[in-house]
Amino acid sequence: MPNSSKAQPLALIVGAIVIAGGLAVYLSRESAAPNPNAGVGATAAVSTSGASTGRVRGAADAKITLIEYGDYQCPTCGHYHPILAELLKRYEGSLKLEYHHFPLIQIHPNAMGAALAAESASDQGKFWEMHDMLYEHQNDWAPSPNAEALFLQYALQLGLDSNQFMQSLKNPATRDRVLADVTRGSAFVQGTPTFILNGDLLTDLPDLKAFSELIERHLAK
Repeated sequence: MPNSSKAQPLALIVGAIVIAGGLAVYLSRESAAPNPNAGVGATAAVSTSGASTGRVRGAADAKITLIEYGDYQCPTCGHYHPILAELLKRYEGSLKLEYHHFPLIQIHPNAMGAALAAESASDQGKFWEMHDMLYEHQNDWAPSPNAEALFLQYALQLGLDSNQFMQSLKNPATRDRVLADVTRGSAFVQGTPTFILNGDLLTDLPDLKAFSELIERHLAK
């Protein structure tokens, strides 16, 4: 019995360590909350040659290219969605956004399904419409045990052919497109969102002001 009484607090300590370790893994994979004091010069060069996916929003000949590796279920990515929309509005004609999928399926069980929904909508020419829908309704589908039903509902709201949408959703080729993005970004993506501005990997998450300063610097070159 004395051994049993000693084992109980030890078990509690071990359990606490396991829980803390799991939380650390979660926080390391999903990017930290935006830092309003992020250094705008904290960047590192990264090769993006041949990385275009065709998911581009903004003028094709824009001087500035912002690449995002995102996860539709990531709350931080959701936070940045309106910020990116504002940047595209402010720098219309000078800035374009290129989106790449990076679903963190270990911690976001509906992230892959959401990426597939966006790609399935893309097959009918409405990637960005589904992209916006997913981020704007993230709190509805993210915790859902049947997110696919909501994705189909969004597809119908966007006027998509439901049969074609579901066929695309189940098509292995659609998943391959998502996984190609993951493979492409695996060498440098540490969490979501990850941003690359004109070939510079941003090592901090800038707020709207810091993003604007970075873009202004590139436009001045």
